[in-house]
Amino acid sequence: MDYGKLRCPDCGRAMVPTSCSCSHCGITVQGRFSLSPLAFLSPEEQALVIAFIRSYGSIKRIGEILGVSHPTARSRIERLVESINRLMEAPPEASAVLELLERGEISFDEAMERL
Repeated sequence: MDYGKLRCPDCGRAMVPTSCSCSHCGITVQGRFSLSPLAFLSPEEQALVIAFIRSYGSIKRIGEILGVSHPTARSRIERLVESINRLMEAPPEASAVLELLERGEISFDEAMERL
């Protein structure tokens, strides 16, 4: 399951994981959990990240691992970088909240609630 792409069927916003279970003993832990930024990448992009790490960043080796040409591997890496850059950008509303916090107009707790 691509957890990073889960959206609320009502409002369309990103959903937050709230439960984890052990498949062995059945214990369940509930609460708000955060996801790694990598979880928001598609499965194909995640596979490319793994190939990049396993190849020590060698585009030639990535091409071999994925069975694609050097230009195709390079193109995929460029798209991956664009995806990661988009993930790392703060949404416009977050910037406004951070400015209010910096000016002391809201508390840290209030900023966290708004974010």
